[in-house]
Amino acid sequence: MLCRGKDSTRHFAVIGVALCLLGWLSVACQSPLTTHTGVPLPTATLTPLYGQTPIAAPGSLTDAEAIALIGEELAAREVAPHTAKVTVAGKPRRVSIRYSSSYAVDDRAFRPQTVLVALAAARVVARVHPAVDGGMHLAVVPAGESDVGLRVTVIDRSSLQAWADGSITDQEFVGHWTVWSATRE
Repeated sequence: MLCRGKDSTRHFAVIGVALCLLGWLSVACQSPLTTHTGVPLPTATLTPLYGQTPIAAPGSLTDAEAIALIGEELAAREVAPHTAKVTVAGKPRRVSIRYSSSYAVDDRAFRPQTVLVALAAARVVARVHPAVDGGMHLAVVPAGESDVGLRVTVIDRSSLQAWADGSITDQEFVGHWTVWSATRE
């Protein structure tokens, strides 16, 4: 198939943006981080799931066990326990996680910390019984002075399930997330 004119430019621009985002995600999740704020960096990297067996047998965790495990995952990634709130509720059932980050939204460590927290929580959420059929919402209050008052990541049920089954890679999974910011007033 041959592209011409504006379609060709648009086609190459889309490919370029996709490659850039995948490359950035790969570097952000794997390279060592540095910051000049003196705040400890997020720790504990996750091993890729793609090509492996599913995370765990579905339905192996109760809501209370999942909430406790997500709390442990947050603490392992330098989130202060007193800022974290995890709930499993609603119809359809969804997991809501809210915490304060020690990083500003424009700090190099903010995005990797958020991705690591979301991936770790998703590993837990995939094992909850009854199943979480409403997805996962992650709300982060960034540190520092900024117009951003809240960064929200929404992970839908279908991409969570495909990732938990090993059908998509970590990078593809992260690419399906919806991320938006609420500004301070």
